[in-house]
This record gives sequence, C-alpha cells and structure tokens, in this order.
Amino acid sequence: MKAYISEQKDSLVSYKETGLKPLSTYSRQEAIQDGELVDISTTTEAKEAGFKIPVCLTISVQKLCEVPKGLEGLQDYKGTLWDTCYMAILAFKAALAQDNDCRIVPFYVLYNMPNMEQLVKLWLVFNDYESFTIMKPEDY
Repeated sequence: MKAYISEQKDSLVSYKETGLKPLSTYSRQEAIQDGELVDISTTTEAKEAGFKIPVCLTISVQKLCEVPKGLEGLQDYKGTLWDTCYMAILAFKAALAQDNDCRIVPFYVLYNMPNMEQLVKLWLVFNDYESFTIMKPEDY
C-alpha cells in the first residue's frame, strides 16, 4: 500500500501528492504471489455480490471465510465468502449514497465459529490503482 497521512487534512493521500518518494513498494501482484492477498475477482460469489472490478481478501479475512473444524457440513466457504462480499458491497453503496469518503468503508460480518458467533469489523478499502481489498483494520 502506497499511502501517507496528510498533516493538513488528516486523511490518506497518494505518495505522488506529497512530493515524497517511497523507500520501497510492495505491489498487489507481489502480495498475491506471496499469499498475503487472495484474488477473488473471478469467483461467482464476488460477482453475484456486485463486484465489477478486481477485489482481494487479506489472508486473515480469507481464514475467516474458511470452514472451521467442527462446522463442516453446517457451513461452507462459498456461502461465507458471498456473505462477506455482499456486506462489503452494501456498506460501499451506503457510503456512496451518503457522499462519504469511500476509500475506507467499515462494515461488520457475523462469522460462525465452533461454539460461538463472532461479529468482526472489516474494511473495504478502495485504491484507484489497485481496486478493492477486504481486510481487517489491523491488516492496513
């Protein structure tokens, strides 16, 4: 991610806007190759939920979508992935409708875990250069 905090607006800006040069960069493609991001752009679940441009999950969100031990047969990866994508799209559309900044859109998904449910805060992050990424706030 190539972003910096602007002291003037206290908001995210592209490094190109700052006049600064990055010490190093890590591309989306490199993160996919390294297994840090999972490209779900071509999945039926992402498309049906409403994504029309590339979208990735961080590895921590990917793990949330995987079926936990003990819930095999009661839950499936595709259903959980669709729930995650759909909640992200709903949050993004709501932010657009309210003219909010849509670069980071928070939303929540309820995941089934063995013996409990867990409400997890996620972010849908939009970058003009790399499209969408669904992540936990701590992944940013």
